[in-house]
Amino acid sequence: MTTEDEVTARLRRLIVEGALAPGAKLTVAALAAQLGAGATPLRAALRTLEVEGLVQSHPHRGAWVRALTPQDIRNIYRLRGAVLRLLVPDVVRHVSDADLEELEALETRFEAAAEAGDAADAMQANEAFHRALLAIARNPDAAAVMVRSWALVEALRLRLGFGPGRLRRSVQSHRALLAAIRRRDGQKATELAVTSSDNAMADLLERALAQDGQPQRRRAR
Repeated sequence: MTTEDEVTARLRRLIVEGALAPGAKLTVAALAAQLGAGATPLRAALRTLEVEGLVQSHPHRGAWVRALTPQDIRNIYRLRGAVLRLLVPDVVRHVSDADLEELEALETRFEAAAEAGDAADAMQANEAFHRALLAIARNPDAAAVMVRSWALVEALRLRLGFGPGRLRRSVQSHRALLAAIRRRDGQKATELAVTSSDNAMADLLERALAQDGQPQRRRAR
C-alpha cells in the first residue's frame, strides 16, 4: 500500500465512521496535523474521496464532507439498481459451484453479524458478499460503479442505523437470491436483487427523513 493509499483509507474511515461529520470543512493543514501526513498525499486523498462521493469541493471555497440529501440517496440507489439489472443475469450465466460455495461462506458471515446486531460488521460482510457476487459477471467496469458507492452507503448506515427488522429481511433476501442463482434463474435473481436494493433505499430514506423531521413518504418492506 502506498502512502497515498494509506492516507486515503484513514481519511475515508474518519468520514464513514462519523469522526468527520457531514458538512465538516476539510483543510489540508488541519488534516495533516490530525493524520500526521504530508500535503501531497492528503490532496490526492481528497481528490479520490471526491470521486467516491464522500467529499465535495469548490475552487474558491475548499473541501468539506458531503452531506447527502434524500434525493442523493434516491440517485445512488437508482444507479445501484441499474447496475444490478445489468450484472445479475451475467452472474447467473457464469456462476460456478465454487463461486456458490464462496457466496455461501460470505452469507454465513453476514447472517452472524445480523443476528448479533453488529451494524459495522454486517455492512462489511454485506459489501464482501456483493463484491464477490458481482465479480462473477466478468464486467469489472460496471461492477466498479457499485464499488464506488459502498463507502457512501456505509457512512449512511452507521449514522442512520437500520429500521426494525431490516437486517432480518436482508438475510431472507440473500437466501432467496442464492436459491435463484443455484437454480440458474436469471430473471428471478435479478428481480430479487433489485427489490432488495429498493427496500434498502426505502429504509434509509425513512430514517433520513425522520431524522430531518420530514414526513415519512415510504416505508421499507
